[in-house]
Amino acid sequence: MRIFARAFQRYPLTALTTGSASFVLCNAYVLEEITEDYSQHRLPRHYHWESISDYWNKRPISTTKRFFTVLQELGPVVCSYTNDFVLSEPASEEEEVALKSKNAILLREALTNLGPAFVKAGQQLSIRPDLVSPVVLKELQKLCDAVRPVPDAVAMQVIREELRIQNVEEVFEELSLVASASLGQVYKGKLRNNQHDVAIKVQRPNMRRAFSLDLFLLRKFGATVDFFTTIFTNQPPFHTALYESFSSGSYAELDYHAEAKNQEFFRHELAERNCKVVIPKVYPDFSTERVLTSEWINGKKLSDSPRDRIRQLIPVGVELFLTQLLDMGKFHSDPHPGNLLVNDKGELCLLDFGLCAEVDEQSRNAITKAIVHLLMRDFETLVSQDAIELGFLPKDFDSTELKPLLTKILTVGVIEAGSSDLRKRKKKLMDISNELNEIFFKYPFSVPPFFALVTRGLGLLEGIALTGDPDFDIFQASAPYARKRALALMGVRSLRQLTSRRSQEQTV
Repeated sequence: MRIFARAFQRYPLTALTTGSASFVLCNAYVLEEITEDYSQHRLPRHYHWESISDYWNKRPISTTKRFFTVLQELGPVVCSYTNDFVLSEPASEEEEVALKSKNAILLREALTNLGPAFVKAGQQLSIRPDLVSPVVLKELQKLCDAVRPVPDAVAMQVIREELRIQNVEEVFEELSLVASASLGQVYKGKLRNNQHDVAIKVQRPNMRRAFSLDLFLLRKFGATVDFFTTIFTNQPPFHTALYESFSSGSYAELDYHAEAKNQEFFRHELAERNCKVVIPKVYPDFSTERVLTSEWINGKKLSDSPRDRIRQLIPVGVELFLTQLLDMGKFHSDPHPGNLLVNDKGELCLLDFGLCAEVDEQSRNAITKAIVHLLMRDFETLVSQDAIELGFLPKDFDSTELKPLLTKILTVGVIEAGSSDLRKRKKKLMDISNELNEIFFKYPFSVPPFFALVTRGLGLLEGIALTGDPDFDIFQASAPYARKRALALMGVRSLRQLTSRRSQEQTV
């Protein structure tokens, strides 16, 4: 005690600061220890920001440690960008592009190191040309959430806990690991009661806790950015809303019960519409919040199939995505080559329904009209009406300056979509994409989250289709179904009037 008293007398400010900090840390530690026993039970099963915020506000030690981990990864990226573009200026355009590319690579690597939530956040930004520059956009599209699997013993323990069994062999036989991702891993096996081949998706331990902590920090970051954006720029605050949309969708992926319901919904609705796509059957008796058991699909990726098979199935794929978008009102939001398979019968199969987006009726109708206007090259209506109705542009935005820019780009895009010179076509469409990204970044565009996923899905289909058919035209492939939906929406008379008006304008 004498030592502490002497230190306080000689260095009162230092001693007071150290003592206060120690007191705060001790209280924080005690608070976290008291609440730690209830960790999993207090986190909501469905996304609810207030509950998540309350949970992590009571755990300052964990949030602070994670915050400094995030700072350690992203700090060098911020410092590099500041040094390259704030404290100094690139000497040439070539150097500017090189520096942007370098910083984009640093960002991608940092997000990868930070884990699932940050990888998924980067993947969402990779389809938002209205938010990030084209160079960053291109680099973020390389993000992959494939990670090392947890040991089999750990995964088997999750299965035992979730299915409330003593031994995994009571239910499954011949289990073998076939895939691993950021949230879970997939095993192939057989059901012991009927010998059916199944895929068992098992969530990693403590994933809800780790994922929700990162969502908590990302939301806080968005609120901070909005605060400074409001003060120092004329841009309206939107980051909090962006993170809210991302968080609710990503958090839903942690609930395999919800994924099973999505899978059964798509299976039923597509069958009702005679869409020739296979959706794996769910086994509800062996599915829980953290384990999902479904029918095993023997097949390979559509993108790895022979050219004639791709040419045969791509029209089915286009109809599949347009049916979801324009008719069903629910959209598969995680399209990538691994989720589109061709089974042993030559049928197209769609997998993985953890992330699905809702598309309301007003948006479905607006998209239908926009597609018709695009196919008829009515770009003026597309820019002045459809873009505003869909929420791309503010209602009071004057599109006079924008119309000729987009008309020129879209006209070239529609023409090049039918070019048979694949190398020239790819280069031209890449140039068009870059020009659109620049416009989206420059003007007050706001891409609806579901629409960004739509373009990603159709872009994936076009990329696969071009490997099988260099003459494939995504616009023409979409036309029959779009016209059928437009006919149901607008009626024969309105559609004929629109077609007649465009024909007269093109003649003049």
